[in-house]
Amino acid sequence: MPSGSVEINIGSDTRCMLGEMFFKANLISIDQLCHALYVAHKNCLPLGRVLVMLGMTKTRVLEGALTLQNLVRQNLLPPKLAIHCLNVLGNNKVRISEVLSEVGWTGNPLKDEGNLGEILIEAKILTRKSIDDALGLSRHVGLPLARILVLQGMISSKLLVAAMKAQEVIRSGRVQPEEAIRALSSAASMLEFEKACENHLETKQPFIKLEELLLLARLMSDSDLQRFEGERDHFGGKTIGEYIVESGIYSSNLIASAVRLQTMIARMELSPLMAAMALRLIYSRDLSLMEAIKESYMEKPPYDGEISLYHLLRLSGLITAFDVRRLGHLPGSPTTTGEAIEDRLLKAGILNRATMEAAKRCHLLMKEGFLTTEQAMIVLQHWSWSGEGLTRVLEKLQWGTGSMPTLTAQAFRT
Repeated sequence: MPSGSVEINIGSDTRCMLGEMFFKANLISIDQLCHALYVAHKNCLPLGRVLVMLGMTKTRVLEGALTLQNLVRQNLLPPKLAIHCLNVLGNNKVRISEVLSEVGWTGNPLKDEGNLGEILIEAKILTRKSIDDALGLSRHVGLPLARILVLQGMISSKLLVAAMKAQEVIRSGRVQPEEAIRALSSAASMLEFEKACENHLETKQPFIKLEELLLLARLMSDSDLQRFEGERDHFGGKTIGEYIVESGIYSSNLIASAVRLQTMIARMELSPLMAAMALRLIYSRDLSLMEAIKESYMEKPPYDGEISLYHLLRLSGLITAFDVRRLGHLPGSPTTTGEAIEDRLLKAGILNRATMEAAKRCHLLMKEGFLTTEQAMIVLQHWSWSGEGLTRVLEKLQWGTGSMPTLTAQAFRT
């Protein structure tokens, strides 16, 4: 992993996960959800940004979904109502405030009680200016505040875990805000807490749920999932996946294979589509796990999750969906986003050669392992605002291995 890179895997509030919201609102299919999750985790990117990058949703809908998610996590909006609102938002040209008003919700959609920045300020971990600067970068780059704070070295990953936990308990009402903030202030000196956080961060948790993998493999229908959702009150606190395992609906061999495939997806050893294909072969032809995986490898997936130059331009905001529409053609897959679209962007005047050259160099630094995708996005944003050279921006951000990537990277040899 590149120097200074961070893989954020924190135990934050899991209610109303963004991907599940889009899937339950019928705005994306299970295939699209699993594909987007794979790309997001492989490149350490927020799922929302990936959904927009892959053309699965629009920025307007994503922003509305994040507002709805935030309201649910503050216990201000029921999850089912949030899903309904997202469906309306995604299928109509309306604002989120109009959708909420239409369903009779009268609160403030911008309310953000117990937000991460205020918690860190009140705990005297960061100053208001630091948070304001980070929020500005967050808005420009489109990355969550938490990721910006860690990528900029303002807080450690371990301290972020503690802050997110404090936010969760404040919003749930389990403790008074003052108590949570006092605990957060002293968290850095709690060795046992830090060790627990470290162990949590190192664990590669499956990001494709068991029921999602079964859906993707066409071994479970949407109606089955809806029935399980309706019966959750009878699960005794169990997740849908745990209920499926204990119910005996599927054979123990199939469940064991599915769990192993989940782990392989989390380790980026298999894509979700290949894992689903293998699971389907195990079910239909009674193959062993290794035999099924070997056969699934014979059919190359359409996209391996790598970030192309086109994707980097989209993620960095250097080109927008409107810009691509101006070209009269939106690439259907990354295999069609080679030099042709870059040339068209230049000819149409959407990008100048200096911007394209900077993006190409950042993309090469990503491929050579000097930058993560998130770091490349921030570098390009700094470069576009500051007017400074790319080397100077990298020096200021202090992202590089050894003396500097300019000394060894192919990106700076031309």
